[in-house]
Amino acid sequence: FQPPDATPQKTKKKNQNFYSPTTGTCQMSPFSSPTSHNTQNPRNPPAEGWLNIPSFFLQHLWLDSVTSLSLLDLQSRVRSSLARILKIRANLKSLQALEGSRELENILGPSDSSRSLSTELQKTQTLMSQAEELHLLKPNHGKVPAR
Repeated sequence: FQPPDATPQKTKKKNQNFYSPTTGTCQMSPFSSPTSHNTQNPRNPPAEGWLNIPSFFLQHLWLDSVTSLSLLDLQSRVRSSLARILKIRANLKSLQALEGSRELENILGPSDSSRSLSTELQKTQTLMSQAEELHLLKPNHGKVPAR
């Protein structure tokens, strides 16, 4: 059933507003998403102890799958990559082309950043150990998580 004034053009115009009877609002742009990327689907909450990272953050990282990473797995990967990261930073700092420019410091951070990276890794490890002791984080001891 259509109202008598519902000509095809009027109906088409109304449909372009994306009106939501649930919220009583209209979508401003067809390109904007009506749902927030920060909200979690209550039907599929993340498993306890799992890291929930939006996939667009992982596009340029060496991580294989968002769903198969636990905090402990991620911590282990960072720890194993630390020496390689510090070596790459040292090599970049020795480049003659960028020596003395602010660009190098903007890319790498302050000159003592390699030490702070190690410190941050140690702080994170300490916090994760405390979380395990308080049973906030379940250790997986290198086991592959169930899907």
